[in-house]
Amino acid sequence: MNMKSHMLLLAALLLPSSALAQEGPAEGPVIAASNSTMLVKMTSSVSTTTSKPGDKVTGILIDPRGLRGATVEGTVIRADHAILNFTFDTLHHEGKTYRMQSRLVSVTSSKGNDGMDDLDQRLRIEGVGIIAYGTRTAIDEGAEIRITAWEE
Repeated sequence: MNMKSHMLLLAALLLPSSALAQEGPAEGPVIAASNSTMLVKMTSSVSTTTSKPGDKVTGILIDPRGLRGATVEGTVIRADHAILNFTFDTLHHEGKTYRMQSRLVSVTSSKGNDGMDDLDQRLRIEGVGIIAYGTRTAIDEGAEIRITAWEE
């Protein structure tokens, strides 16, 4: 499948169903339009003290509305000291599974604090992960992670 087809499917899933009916079927599978973001509510916790590379990370999409309730899965890439890298690579929506790539954009702790981890430390987004301004970091279940995602 070419890149154009990937982006069309991604855009189709992000559009409300009424818009899809007007536009007709997509040319191929898509998870999200180019430069769009998704909001994930974490259903697992990750931390630099308990997680290790390869551990599973999970969440539920709460935005965009057309994908609300879809589940995402990913993997911890790095978890040491104040650096926590993870990515979401699979999306499950309406009985279908999509491979994807993602990049973290922002974090809101499970306590509702924007730009902070669940240890109440400020964060910086770097690549696919976070760097905390402390000696360790944690993102608990219930935290909200904004990502950009695209089909693999």
